[in-house]
Amino acid sequence: MTHHISSPPSVPEPTLPEAHGQQHTPSKKGIFTLFLLVGLLFLLFTGQLISSISQTITRNVSSIPRPTRTVDSNKDVGPLLPPGKSSAPQLTLSTGEYVLYQQQKNIFLVPTLGGTPTLIPTPGYIYTLAVPPLLTRSGQLLYSGDGLWLADVFLGVSRNIAPLPAGQVITSMMLSSDDTTLAWSTEPANGVGDTTVYAGPLENSVPIYKHDATDCPCYRVFAFPDGTGANSTLLLTDDRGDHHAVHYGLWSLNIANTPLAEPHQLLEEDTQQGPLTFSSTNTMLLYSTNQGTVPYPENKSVPADVAALNYANNLSVAQLNIPRGTGDATLSSSRILLPEQHDLKNSAAYRWVTTPLFSADGHTLVYVEFSSDAQTPFDRHSAVYVVHSSGSGTHVTVGKPQLLANSTDLFVELGTWVNSSTLTFYSDGTLYILDVTNGAVASILPMKTYTRVIAVIQGDNL
Repeated sequence: MTHHISSPPSVPEPTLPEAHGQQHTPSKKGIFTLFLLVGLLFLLFTGQLISSISQTITRNVSSIPRPTRTVDSNKDVGPLLPPGKSSAPQLTLSTGEYVLYQQQKNIFLVPTLGGTPTLIPTPGYIYTLAVPPLLTRSGQLLYSGDGLWLADVFLGVSRNIAPLPAGQVITSMMLSSDDTTLAWSTEPANGVGDTTVYAGPLENSVPIYKHDATDCPCYRVFAFPDGTGANSTLLLTDDRGDHHAVHYGLWSLNIANTPLAEPHQLLEEDTQQGPLTFSSTNTMLLYSTNQGTVPYPENKSVPADVAALNYANNLSVAQLNIPRGTGDATLSSSRILLPEQHDLKNSAAYRWVTTPLFSADGHTLVYVEFSSDAQTPFDRHSAVYVVHSSGSGTHVTVGKPQLLANSTDLFVELGTWVNSSTLTFYSDGTLYILDVTNGAVASILPMKTYTRVIAVIQGDNL
């Protein structure tokens, strides 16, 4: 809570004892004492004034100001404030919905209405931002670690479906939308060896492409653009040998025909271009042409591995075109949603984008935009934006970004969609659900550590 002070506290003027009877003329000593006291008070107020002016001059200018909360002690207003409102509307949650989420050591399931989380047995699980677990249409959890594993979320049974070669680490993992085809990639842990791309049936993928990891591009799988299985095209990106969640450039690889041709480049990587997210429904690609690093908050409000990521400084959208029967992809002319920023005098004026998400129908894009203070502890100030689009096929009209809500928290990150109008998000130690039509918010569960949502499951019979 921010306290507002309308005026500095007043200091009472010194009073002399009331004279009884004869009035006395002040002595020289009394006059000197009075002047000394007045002088000390003058110095005190001058020091406070100078301090206030200094703080005003050095205050960081943020492109996304943090709003203050009007707190009702009987009501939790949540971490997001829609424009012009002192609190967000309260979102009513449905019964029978469960959030599947991951932490550094385990994966859990919890009802959206709150309660005790259930630990999902996940042997071989290794946490990494670069390879988030996936939920199949049949309700099985696909996760990576010392290989690829499938787990039955409800029965607690896991099995290894792809062993990991010795000395390799898994760098990506994607499923086609019909769950028939799995694509994933590995790299040598020490940087010496081959980068390998695998593809095939869910439980029988095979190596389809290899490349020397000392001579990047070091490909990792980014998306299945047409959403189908084996007779499809893969989108690949380059991590330049970095095992973290980084993406540079974009290539298409037709896996329908053998022998495979070399990947076809769609986005150059020498200008820091990189894909951010993709909608297979309307083949819409969101990407950035300018990525950079942001100061790491010294108060540890942002997890270290998240703070170390590259963030997009601009947003562009383009449609991916794949002529029927060829698999050779091309990108249409792009539209800029957020322009690049260059050579700003105050680093706090730069705004960055994190965790953009397309809805299942591809008509809604939501993302978090944040700025970082120029001075320690480098606090972040966030806002949630929404972009609507209409049309289909090659006739898609994309609107302008609209502010949905400002944040009063230090760290906000979007999770996954619940349905076409609501999605999950994590904010300063708590999981929430957000309605993107009106900014309504409901809390799910406070967390003791950083948490990422994998999926929301409908299950009245659990």
